[in-house]
Amino acid sequence: MNRRSGLFVVLAAAVIAIGAAAPAAAVPSAQDASFLVGIHQANLYEMAAGTLAAQKGASDEVRRLGQLMVDDHTRFDASVVAVADQVKVALPKQPAQEQQDLLKELAAAPAGASFDQMWITREIQTQGDSLQAARTELNYGYDPRVKDLARQADDMFIAHTNELNSADVNVG
Repeated sequence: MNRRSGLFVVLAAAVIAIGAAAPAAAVPSAQDASFLVGIHQANLYEMAAGTLAAQKGASDEVRRLGQLMVDDHTRFDASVVAVADQVKVALPKQPAQEQQDLLKELAAAPAGASFDQMWITREIQTQGDSLQAARTELNYGYDPRVKDLARQADDMFIAHTNELNSADVNVG
């Protein structure tokens, strides 16, 4: 073996060793994965609850806000799904059980002023819960793509809560 081929063998072995020592693709942090799953489930809930409000709302304001929730959360969820796919986080196909129970209550409530008040009250609570989840991600998350989603969510939830509080005064 000449010197050149010997050097080649050493370099090839070094490349193989470095490749073997290289870490596998980064796994998302537990916080990032939890946020993606939770915010996706919240979006699924908001789309379904918004649809109910758009259909059953007695006031124009509740029907308008219901459709706004559907539109905003549908658009936002597309971003959530895209990032979850990038970071390899499997997302559930339906809201969490507690959210499904809330949807059943809303669906069973008769249309009218009591539905409007029930929907607004629940929405203020769920938007607040989601806002808290976004802020937890901003404080403790790791992946910049997921944290960017949390920033977008933070802005959306604040805007929604402001609209809901205004509607609560006007409708209530």
